[in-house]
Amino acid sequence: RRDFRPLAHWAPAVKTDRSGRAIVRFRLPESLTTFRLMATALSGVNQFGAGKTEIVVTQPLVLTQALPRFARLNDQFEAGVLVTNRTGKPGRAVVSASATGLALRGPDRKSVPLGPGETKEVRFAWTASAVGEPVLLFEAGMGAEQDAFSVSIPVVRPVIKRSDATFAPAIADVRESVRIPDDRIPGLGGLEVRLSSTALVGLDGAAKYLFEYPYGCLEQRTSRIRPLLIAGEILEAFDLDVPGMDRQTVVQTWLEELEDFWTGNGFGMWAGDRNPNPYLDAYVVLALAEAKAAGFEVPDRLAGEAVEALARRVRNRTERPKYYDAAVWEDTRAMMLYALARHGVVLESEIDELARRLTGNPSSSSVEGAAYLLRTVLFAGRPSLARHRTPLYALIQRAARVEAATAYLQAGNPSDFDWIFASDARTTAYGLAALTEADPSPETGELAARMIRYLMQSRQKGHWAGTQENAAVIEAFWVYYEAFEKTDPALTAEVSVAGQSILRETFRGRSLKAAFAQRDMGVFPRPGVVPVDITRTGAGPLYYSIRLESYTAESLPAENNGLFIERRIQRLDQRGRPAGSAVAEGSSLTLNPGELVRVTLRVSSPTERHYVVVDDALPAGLEALNAAFETANQEVLENARAGEGYGWGTFNHTEIRNDRVVLFADYLWRGEHTYAYVARAATPGVFTYPPVQAEMMYQPEINGRTAGGRLVVQPPQSVAERRRR
Repeated sequence: RRDFRPLAHWAPAVKTDRSGRAIVRFRLPESLTTFRLMATALSGVNQFGAGKTEIVVTQPLVLTQALPRFARLNDQFEAGVLVTNRTGKPGRAVVSASATGLALRGPDRKSVPLGPGETKEVRFAWTASAVGEPVLLFEAGMGAEQDAFSVSIPVVRPVIKRSDATFAPAIADVRESVRIPDDRIPGLGGLEVRLSSTALVGLDGAAKYLFEYPYGCLEQRTSRIRPLLIAGEILEAFDLDVPGMDRQTVVQTWLEELEDFWTGNGFGMWAGDRNPNPYLDAYVVLALAEAKAAGFEVPDRLAGEAVEALARRVRNRTERPKYYDAAVWEDTRAMMLYALARHGVVLESEIDELARRLTGNPSSSSVEGAAYLLRTVLFAGRPSLARHRTPLYALIQRAARVEAATAYLQAGNPSDFDWIFASDARTTAYGLAALTEADPSPETGELAARMIRYLMQSRQKGHWAGTQENAAVIEAFWVYYEAFEKTDPALTAEVSVAGQSILRETFRGRSLKAAFAQRDMGVFPRPGVVPVDITRTGAGPLYYSIRLESYTAESLPAENNGLFIERRIQRLDQRGRPAGSAVAEGSSLTLNPGELVRVTLRVSSPTERHYVVVDDALPAGLEALNAAFETANQEVLENARAGEGYGWGTFNHTEIRNDRVVLFADYLWRGEHTYAYVARAATPGVFTYPPVQAEMMYQPEINGRTAGGRLVVQPPQSVAERRRR
């Protein structure tokens, strides 16, 4: 048996004959379970009916999987099947196990006696020896009766990944070096080198970051698809496809999901939110205009309502959220006006009033607001607004801070502007795009090139700090490329690693194409410093990027880089009350199957923070109880005070997944915050207990981490063992 679909059949419209009867045929999945058949009926205008029945699918000998939902590399665990005798007679079942991708320790065949109607667990010993989707096969026989099924469970990579990257122009021959860490896992990670005749080669990490970012509020979903709308050619040139999907599918999915975030008068950050986020409203409305311009069919009703709501909000100049500073509200209104202009709604009086205010008092104005307002004036093309073009351009140009070979623009006070995701890198990107669109002259090009250098130097681990920054930089670089990179290159470049050539490419003519080579971590047999040489012959620009990714299963010490994070684990009795002492992170925790624990996460920040995520990766032998399920034991959750510490100013969105518990705080008050959940020991074995990691999503350099540990779930004792004790 392989087909275990939970939904056996779905027929959205079935027409009956004149007697009101219809026949529906379908093949059931191979699950041995109870299926519920449900039907609703409509007749005439207002006659409705509903009915349901159950179908039990079984056989004389039944195998049911008793496996963990996932495993981590190097975990050792005992898991297998439940075997049930439904023959009505006693017998002896012989169960065998095999797998591809998992190492079987011990015997692969076991025999158990079964009385009529009896169920017993048969466990086998496994080691998660490789990352992937191993397939397990279980077979059982008892006399003439047989059953067999195959199933896969994911073996995931270690959660601790390190990434180092560099990007630079190669004006002459260059020698770089990479350091292969001592504690690397040889089969994971590797070295990647890219060459290009355009500075856009530095965007590879940004695009990859957007597509692989693991969280999903509406801002992050929108930032992920915007490069596909405004700079799709870049992604195609660098072969940066969305994993497992094409451009059409990703954008269409985003468009279909927007309704879930609509509050009735704007868009919320999370599905089901009741209050709209003003800046996010403008950002999504802008993306809808970009999607329409890119040829996608946008939902007209939703787009129309969103544009109308945004226009009402921007006309009401005093409708400022209480937590928005006046300058933050001006920036937000400027973006609203640009988003509306992209939909053909040009509010001239509002643009004129805001432009006069920004240029009349430049010392208190924000560069981002001026940048969006300048782009609004340019896109609208109205003669009545043309007079604002030069003052807005001058405001942005004067604000640029030039330092050596770089130039950048500063965002406003973080405690105020974090509400709209502001940062120096994003402000620089917005200003770069506005200046270039307003005046693609050599003088502007020189300043823009300095901004490009600043943006490249401000990357961390091959990309920028958050989804907003990465999306803004991709757009700015596309504008820069269209305006300034017009020199046709004619050159040949070669890359050698430790003296061996791994890449040779010739660039002729203006092209976004990039050449790249990869080497797995396994080709570096020893740790240490490895030289990387880039040589070139010919004329024209040449850029290179080098990225080294490595994974470690070693337990790293705790870190505090602006966020202190602690995890404590308290044993509970079966009613959810404390039993025994608590265990801190970094320790080895031993539990019995079925035993409950209360996991308390404590986060402390010395100042106010915005958009914080706490990622608590679970060991494979532990399953978190989800309070949203009706089957969850509410008495246990109440006694354990699960969910403690939830609301505004602390964690306001949580997700309980198979392999982790994730907490989000749009706004985090200064001080200490706690959150608790209940988990149950499930699978016997020895498991990696990963560290808890916390970071600001838009400033990930502000982060914290606990130490890792180990979870041991002891095998259940037999009746004879319990009697001996």
